[in-house]
Amino acid sequence: MGSYSFPESDPVPLPPKVAVLSLRTGKVRPLGGVKITSAIHKQPRRDRVRLTRLGFTGDERQHPPHQNADNAVHQYDPGHYIRWREELPDRGEKFEIGAFGENIATRYLSESNVCVGDKFRLGDAIVQVTMTRQPCFKLNHRFEHKKMSSLVQATGRTGWLYRVLREGWVEEGAEMELIERINPTWPLSRLQHFLYTDRNNAEALTQLTQLPGLSDEFVGLFQKRLEQGAEDMQGRLQGDVSMPWRSYTLVEKSPLTQRIQKFVFAAEDKSIDQEELQFGQFPHVRVKFGPDSKFTRAYSVVSGDMKRFELGIARDDNSRGGSVYLHESLAVGDKLSVAKGHTSGKKWDTADEHLHASKHIFILGGIGVTAFLGEIRTLAKQCAQFEIHYAVRSLSDAAYLDQLPKPQTTVYAKAEGRRLRIEDIVPSLEEKTNHHPVIYCCGPAGMTEETRNLTRKLGYPRSQLHFEEFGGAAAGTGDPFEVEVKATGKVLQVPGEKSLLQVLNEAGFDVDSSCLAGNCGACTVDYCKGEVVHHGVALDDEQKGTSMLSCVSRGKGRITVDC
Repeated sequence: MGSYSFPESDPVPLPPKVAVLSLRTGKVRPLGGVKITSAIHKQPRRDRVRLTRLGFTGDERQHPPHQNADNAVHQYDPGHYIRWREELPDRGEKFEIGAFGENIATRYLSESNVCVGDKFRLGDAIVQVTMTRQPCFKLNHRFEHKKMSSLVQATGRTGWLYRVLREGWVEEGAEMELIERINPTWPLSRLQHFLYTDRNNAEALTQLTQLPGLSDEFVGLFQKRLEQGAEDMQGRLQGDVSMPWRSYTLVEKSPLTQRIQKFVFAAEDKSIDQEELQFGQFPHVRVKFGPDSKFTRAYSVVSGDMKRFELGIARDDNSRGGSVYLHESLAVGDKLSVAKGHTSGKKWDTADEHLHASKHIFILGGIGVTAFLGEIRTLAKQCAQFEIHYAVRSLSDAAYLDQLPKPQTTVYAKAEGRRLRIEDIVPSLEEKTNHHPVIYCCGPAGMTEETRNLTRKLGYPRSQLHFEEFGGAAAGTGDPFEVEVKATGKVLQVPGEKSLLQVLNEAGFDVDSSCLAGNCGACTVDYCKGEVVHHGVALDDEQKGTSMLSCVSRGKGRITVDC
């Protein structure tokens, strides 16, 4: 771990006075679209921020044991990012200040010259070093590397934590100065040696349990080691959530229409457990591809399982680059990363539940047909009543028409003058009956919005509606609305041609983003009040109760958000 010699240590040289390069706070958010959350995505703060006994105002910590005074502030050495970029060049773009969820960053302070119990003046607050950060499995998801938590632990580039001895105000550029050193022979790097390497050294463990300033968590951990021996670290390092991203190879690519191509992908790793193997009711996957994996997109699965599956992908006339790359550049044999998409919380997945519907009505436009092919096959096997309304540019553009039952399918080809009229398809609701129509819709934004408006007007409950949307070139645009930012009370206008993400960033709120299509979850903000029209797939139904994807989702009238 570094170049430090153990177990003895000479007094550590005193660090210089430094300035805060970066000050960040963050909310608990979905982490990379997987079914876990974290507050690691912290945003820069350009204002003065109050530092209290439990941390910076506006900062959150998810794990209950971390919500205590010994974990108030996290610092990380920005010099480590240079090493990470050198060692993991394929993920180099991820290693920027803030990537490890630190609250503060300064130059010239690191695990080798900061000691347990050190007291610093930070702005007009006073803080004390309590312990090193214990890397956990969430770093594997954050950096999309299944051994990242282990690498952080092995290198000692963990960062460290403080308690607050005196509350005060801190801002970017504030001075940070060591004012007292009570354990000059206990740099954090030496602590790490006994924490992770010489784990059962009874003499060192005994000394650590009596070390002034050390966190209660570490004192308890070392005391337990003296009594029971070293703990198993695998649960912390690997967690119980498998890595979501897997490597796949394109094994087949062929045209279905002039604009739509068939893509078949096979997993490189065939050891996928049974639970992960099968898709849910409305299957989709998230895909990363292109130079430096710059594109993240979500697509409905036409058929297959997580070992081998088929996608149908249209070339978007107004593409932001993703569909053009897939159509023109991705070749058989090329590899990309795939993650299984969220399963919707609303399910009609048994024969009995299907029988409660008087009819299933599918309103599909273009490549939107892929969203419900599996559901249509299920309904056909169960002899349920359903009808399919499929709008295309021309009959030659009607992909997967051979997979739709002819008696139940009506095709509306624009080139032939046939227009799909939503109001002629969606029936009014019958009162006093246990049987009800269920509406499924996937297609262009105009079709989806018209269907939403009509079903809302007719009083359809959410349980009888299912919309699938994956973001297009116009994602995030729509009807204008207002947004109030809770922290400042500032009210911003969101015009029709701009996304909420754009407006927030232009106003200086520095909301993170990545895919700009509602697929990754990086742009999530909390919404506190008002009506939100959700788009994108990064949030599940439960998360949509309190959060929204600012790159694609929009408000109606006025909403209040916290970012």
